[in-house]
Amino acid sequence: MNAAAGSSGPVVGIVGGGQLARMLAEAATPMGIHVRVLAAPGDEGAAEVVPDIQIGDPHDPEALRSFAATVDVVTFDHENVDHDTLAQLEAEGVAIHPGVGTLRFSDKAHQRVTFAAAGLPVPPFAVIDPVADVEGAVAMAGAFSARHGDATGRIVAKASRGGYDGRGVWMLQRDEVPAFVRNYGGAPLVLEPLLPLDREVAVLVARRRSGATATWPVVETVQVGGMCDEVLLPAQIGPDVALRALEIAERVAEVTGAVGVLAIELFVSDGEVLVNEIAPRVHNSGHLTIEGTRTSQFTQHLRAVLDWPLGPTDPTAAVAVMANVVGGPSGDPRDRQPAALDAVPGAYLHLYGKTARPARKIGHVTVLGDDLAVARSAANLAADVLAGTVGSPGPGDAVAGSHDA
Repeated sequence: MNAAAGSSGPVVGIVGGGQLARMLAEAATPMGIHVRVLAAPGDEGAAEVVPDIQIGDPHDPEALRSFAATVDVVTFDHENVDHDTLAQLEAEGVAIHPGVGTLRFSDKAHQRVTFAAAGLPVPPFAVIDPVADVEGAVAMAGAFSARHGDATGRIVAKASRGGYDGRGVWMLQRDEVPAFVRNYGGAPLVLEPLLPLDREVAVLVARRRSGATATWPVVETVQVGGMCDEVLLPAQIGPDVALRALEIAERVAEVTGAVGVLAIELFVSDGEVLVNEIAPRVHNSGHLTIEGTRTSQFTQHLRAVLDWPLGPTDPTAAVAVMANVVGGPSGDPRDRQPAALDAVPGAYLHLYGKTARPARKIGHVTVLGDDLAVARSAANLAADVLAGTVGSPGPGDAVAGSHDA
């Protein structure tokens, strides 16, 4: 093993230095796992808690190669990496988990085509490439809009690569489609209907290298402006829908060959469960597992990529709610932690050490309890105090947060 100086335990290398690497490192410490991070110069989050950091571009073959030579297994904070170099390293016997075959599922077009071929339920879709054939793409998009547009002719266009938190997603009226496609110059687009949604839910599955899996209960994700705002456990769905979501998620883990944690985001539309998209890594929808389940997604991911036995995933409380803390112009949220705890003494606060900017996730709050509405209100209040969108309430005051509850 590539034991780090002063460490006899395994060394897990994480490509990317953001908040996911930070929380993986925090989970690694009590297990005696040494974490080394390959961070780009502008990465924020992990450097505050990880002393062993190599600065380098995840697209630089030499940086990846030299980093991989110093660790026992390579894993990821994000999917924006050099797949070709990773494939070469895999062929040379380097342990990379999830593997390149799984990482390629970060491409939404690849997801849709592969899942449909595997018989998994996905929305109607079309993949177009305006860069390769602009007029052919315009014709395909027009035909898709005519067939699948809603009552006002709207469809959804998603960039197959690079989109997150509502970025890279466009709602298009039918008459907007031709000009949009002609002016679009990025990665291929996935076209979908604008579905009527009952709920959006997610399932996390952990899979060991040996093939054993562990699945968490279904959570409900609440989106605001295309960004995840809250996560609720349990999801407010019936048992049949929950069972179907779990079955689909476990099948997705099998199809993708995942090793580590895989997040599967699902639509519930007119009672039908459909795959929305997946993330081949630990994910925002699983942050509440840190306190809300017996084994967190971060601990489980480390166990899975090292092929250690997986932990139990049952909840630690009747309900758990996570509210994201989103940045704004109001300064450092660390200055407001005492106020947030004064407002909600039982809140679990997680700040990522990231510069606060509008529409940027800079932390999250988790609240456990027995009543979903009460826990949501408390989590939202603590998150809003941290974000500076409300002040700290006085004793006995009831303050409504700005999150949609």
